[in-house]
Amino acid sequence: MLTVSSAEDLAEALHTAPEGAVIGLDAPLYRIAERLDLTRRVSLRGLDPDAPPLLIFADGRCDLAVTAAGCKLENLAFTASGHRGTPLLRIAGDGCGLSALTLLRAQGAGISFERCHDVAAKGLVLQELGQEAAVAVGCRDLSLSLRARDIGQRVAASAIRLTDCRDFDVDAEVAGVSGSAVTIEETEGHSAPMAGRVDLRAKGMQRALSVLGRRDAPASGLSGQIRARDWSEAALFLSNVESVSIHLGMPDGAGPPALKINGAFGLRDATVVLAWPEAEPSGPVPGGMVVGGGEAPGGNAIRSENRAFDHVAASPSPVSEALLGRVQDEVGPGFVFYEQSGCCSLCGWQGFFQRTHPSERETLACGNCRATLRYRGQAEVICREIGAGRFETLADLAASGGLSGLAIYEPGITGPLRPFLRQAGRYEQSIYDPEQPSGTRRADGLVYQDLMATAFPDASFDLVVTSDIFEHVRKPFPAFAEIRRILKPGGLHVWTVPIGMPPAGETQARVDTSGPEDRMILPPVYHGSGTDGLSLVYTDFGRDIGRLLAAMGLPTRAVRHVAGKDAHIAGVTFVSVREDANTAPT
Repeated sequence: MLTVSSAEDLAEALHTAPEGAVIGLDAPLYRIAERLDLTRRVSLRGLDPDAPPLLIFADGRCDLAVTAAGCKLENLAFTASGHRGTPLLRIAGDGCGLSALTLLRAQGAGISFERCHDVAAKGLVLQELGQEAAVAVGCRDLSLSLRARDIGQRVAASAIRLTDCRDFDVDAEVAGVSGSAVTIEETEGHSAPMAGRVDLRAKGMQRALSVLGRRDAPASGLSGQIRARDWSEAALFLSNVESVSIHLGMPDGAGPPALKINGAFGLRDATVVLAWPEAEPSGPVPGGMVVGGGEAPGGNAIRSENRAFDHVAASPSPVSEALLGRVQDEVGPGFVFYEQSGCCSLCGWQGFFQRTHPSERETLACGNCRATLRYRGQAEVICREIGAGRFETLADLAASGGLSGLAIYEPGITGPLRPFLRQAGRYEQSIYDPEQPSGTRRADGLVYQDLMATAFPDASFDLVVTSDIFEHVRKPFPAFAEIRRILKPGGLHVWTVPIGMPPAGETQARVDTSGPEDRMILPPVYHGSGTDGLSLVYTDFGRDIGRLLAAMGLPTRAVRHVAGKDAHIAGVTFVSVREDANTAPT
């Protein structure tokens, strides 16, 4: 066995260790600032069975990728200290074995399995992840056993998502997920049987199990034992499904429907048993337990059953207090969980907004459209400025025709504001590539624009909306001047950037951009982008930004958004207005 005690030694060992080597990790902590690749058959093993070594990835450029066949990972813990939209661990090698792995506190997914065969992942623990706990695409003979909690904190996501997989065996306990506990979907143009099995205990989710086939390629060949409680939409959601056998156990027959059937193909040749321990005697399913008009003839057997079974456990944190403490010491403190009731300023959903992330502006998400505090703040400002305070939600403003006479530009292609803003009379979005001139149109119709020099004519837009973009612009003040140029007189720029609470006094460049090449002034910081890539932060904005923009003919005010029982300031939306007088930028 080759023993390594530092991140540098680990990276070197992965480059030089011979085929079949076992690399033992005997230090408590490894700070990883690069991508680690297992390109030969090796094993990584934490040597202390009671305290797994903690690998901390600096940001989304860093992860552990297993591309060789037959690799083994055992008794390791993974987390991330920076922004990321990518998984912590990627498995692409056949015949790999994973055991006793813990993945927690990251904005991206936990682990992805990418078109690999005969992989066994046992005893995984995944907690506090922004996206999925585990994703598998195009895999065969995948055996997966895990416990997951607090998943999909950044976006609506399933805890486990299997796409075009065959011969899988999933044993999972899931508590607290923004989407489905398990989603199984078919995207290929054929209907080969899955031959898959799911044993699931789940609580606190939108759906326990979602099976999504296509009309021309229905999902088939699945069997499942599901124990579920506290779902918000349906315990089972079956769309374009055939030849399945699923047994659902639940606490009682009250609440949202147990089974929802959807899709043009519907549900055919299926056996679905809905069981609860204290209910009507076995027999026909009570009204309201099954909804949806997609059910098609074909010998379905959907019945109720009164039978004793174990309820879903309360699911305390699967991560040990000792490991959580180490993560907090090294990555930073956790956060105080709270929830507050309210109405989403985008879609109108009413319910409890929960803090599930250290950054409050990036959490407190809507239970329907998943808009976080940052986006909800922008929607509030747009309703106030465009709708003169007559509309509580962006959906109402758009439905009233209040946007139909406006020209709106929203750089980027993702974000929850877009379904509403695109109801404007003219709506433009764009993508950025430094190699492409502004105005160049891609084959799919998307247009490239550089915010420092767009291809739009003067006075083109009534409203420009940017969400956490300007910190990534190489030269932000020429870009602000460009926004002013393309705004009509009196037009608005509604924008956000990450800003400290309390904010710094002065705006500071992190990168010297005076020459053609970037030169770092401060250590580089990257944020996850809307396409799950990474973007360098060029500028930290401070309290002086209003004064700086006013000197450019863009008087700016900050609208503060409060949260928590003490109504503290948790986020800020900036509103800049184009003045008629043109003051040259400094």
